[in-house]
Amino acid sequence: MVELKEIRKRAWQSLKGHYWIFVAACLLAAILGTEYANTLHLLRIQKRVEERGGDMEPALGVGGAYGEISVLNDLINGNLDGAMDSVRHRIDMYQGRDTHIGKVELGHSRGVLASVVNQIASGTLLLRILTLLDTILSSKKLSVILLAFLGFSLSVLFWLFISNVYRVAYCRVFLEGRLYAKIPFSRFVFLYRIKKHVKASLSMAVYMLLNYLWLFTIVMFPVKRYAYLLAPYLVAENPDLSPLEAVRLSQQMMRGHKWEAFRMELSLLPWTLLSIVTGGMVGILFSNPYREAAFAEYYACIRKEYLEKQEEGTQRLNDLYLFEAAAPGVLHSAYADIAEISEGFREMPQPRPGVWGFLEKYFGIVLSYDEREQQYRDRAMLEQQTAEYREALAGRTYPTRLFPIAESHKRRKTEEGEFLRHYSIPSLILLFFAGCAVGWIWEVALHMLQTGEFANRGVLHGPWLPIYGGGAVLALVVLYYYRKQVFKEFLLIVLLCGFVEYFTSWLLEILHDGQKWWNYSGYYLNLNGRICAEGLLVFGIAGTAFIYVLAPMLDDLFERIRPKILWPLCIALLLVFFADVVYSSFVPNTGKGVTSAAVVTVQEETETEGEGTI
Repeated sequence: MVELKEIRKRAWQSLKGHYWIFVAACLLAAILGTEYANTLHLLRIQKRVEERGGDMEPALGVGGAYGEISVLNDLINGNLDGAMDSVRHRIDMYQGRDTHIGKVELGHSRGVLASVVNQIASGTLLLRILTLLDTILSSKKLSVILLAFLGFSLSVLFWLFISNVYRVAYCRVFLEGRLYAKIPFSRFVFLYRIKKHVKASLSMAVYMLLNYLWLFTIVMFPVKRYAYLLAPYLVAENPDLSPLEAVRLSQQMMRGHKWEAFRMELSLLPWTLLSIVTGGMVGILFSNPYREAAFAEYYACIRKEYLEKQEEGTQRLNDLYLFEAAAPGVLHSAYADIAEISEGFREMPQPRPGVWGFLEKYFGIVLSYDEREQQYRDRAMLEQQTAEYREALAGRTYPTRLFPIAESHKRRKTEEGEFLRHYSIPSLILLFFAGCAVGWIWEVALHMLQTGEFANRGVLHGPWLPIYGGGAVLALVVLYYYRKQVFKEFLLIVLLCGFVEYFTSWLLEILHDGQKWWNYSGYYLNLNGRICAEGLLVFGIAGTAFIYVLAPMLDDLFERIRPKILWPLCIALLLVFFADVVYSSFVPNTGKGVTSAAVVTVQEETETEGEGTI
């Protein structure tokens, strides 16, 4: 028999060691609809409604419950006029009001993101697709049928190849968390790397289908539910199991343990109730990952007991090192090349002493490029390429080379290590001006596309926007410590750029009597009109591309410039730039297309546009 108290204790230890990745795994499962989707329904921000002309306005701009579903139902039932009226009504509501959550404005009247949200939530996108199909097929009825079929097909494909595959992957994450100190994010896509995602998806489809069919019997459903309980964990251990084989093996292993599994779920029920009472918060932050950690421990216990009995199918439980640590000799044999390379890491150049050593160690800044820097880059690149393997060699992560199914490796650009470098002072200066110039060209081109008019964008008179160059260089040096972690770097770039843009907007308004150089009022998810989700997303993507692709390429070019030319060029650019800064502090660049002295309100915009149209 399994000791449930001991299982919960070990699950708690596992959760403490991998808290954030476990929380992220369960949250993503809820978003994908794999597990715990009810948690998000509980957490969903409640709609604030107010009476206005007899209509109830949804605060978040998500019409009724699901605006797009309502429109699709009208289309399928042949009520085209009703669908169009519903869409017009929703567009009028969304564009007519910008609601708030605290100080964050859920703008619906300006920007690309607002347009996308409006089109999806109002059902406009469905009508546009229907119009396109009608133009091609010349039949509204056939177009509606095809639209419904396409929607159903996309849902099935998503369920099969995303949701079902993830169900197995996140079980694998919790199983590895029992034994290993670190879980690489690459483990979430391990099924694709071993090319077993289709087989695993079919196994989960059969698992869910059988559960669904037994549901109709009512009485037998609880029995069969616990009989099939281990199927996802079995596939996570051995993705080569056939769909029916996974279910049958689960039934064999769960003989005599169904009541035990029920008692275990019952012991976790208080946490589920607490999650409901707290609107899903406890579920997201604790009970969901704790439950998954507990069932991963439960599977390990049932598996151990089954192997001891030497019953049928034990040969299919073949991932030994998912449940016990490999001996040092086994690891060194599997990772002999990595062990040999690791010996050379002792030759990695140490930071210089003094101030330059501090700048090099924490910000990646050196005075100039030299032979020592080239040695550092070579070693850093080699270290990055072998980082995951070295963690396995040290016993901190699961040894993928000992996995029964070999992985298919593709070398990714972010693993080539070209971005792992220090930047010299002249290179940073030129990168700053490159960012300023690119930002200026982007803003000018965007304004010309929108209005057809040229405007010298920015507070300065020269062809540069320092907020872009400054943000790029700040991301490069301030976030130097996180450069090996691409996803974390992206999130931090978003936060850093948001802070820089908000602070710059606030400072300019103070220094120039409230004059605005940009205003995001009406944009979806904006804060006081100074920053918005759309802009920050662009900054995050552009900043990530800059750090990992563009900056290394430009740095290579700058290093080819002779120092006798490089330093005078940097000094000349700085002198001209600071002269512009001083002049613009007295005579700032203002005017049409540059500043927004008067902000048009959302109500004024909708009044001039008249009735909402599709």
